[in-house]
Amino acid sequence: MPEVKLSITPIEGSPDNYKVQISGSGFEFAANKEVRWKLMGDDPISDDEIADPRGSGVVNTDGTFFFTSNATGENLNEDWGKDEIYAVVSIAGMGTTFNYESNRVSGHY
Repeated sequence: MPEVKLSITPIEGSPDNYKVQISGSGFEFAANKEVRWKLMGDDPISDDEIADPRGSGVVNTDGTFFFTSNATGENLNEDWGKDEIYAVVSIAGMGTTFNYESNRVSGHY
């Protein structure tokens, strides 16, 4: 079964900046297909799309992918309190687009 994992960690020596890492496994069925990812803020009424960071790449032949990017706390602060962030990964080029959600990461960004 496909799995997507998200981690957000502070960048040492760079206040209010974070390293965002998104990894996936179990995507052998989508080898060499395009993967697009974006971050979302989990909210009770409607989830918020986080404008930056986001990106794309390709699923490896073994069904894995790994992306890393930097984000500011300003971008991750999606509800001015404790934030719950998750990644949405989209696999394209298979006749339709399939979306997969990661785990939720909580913090005060």
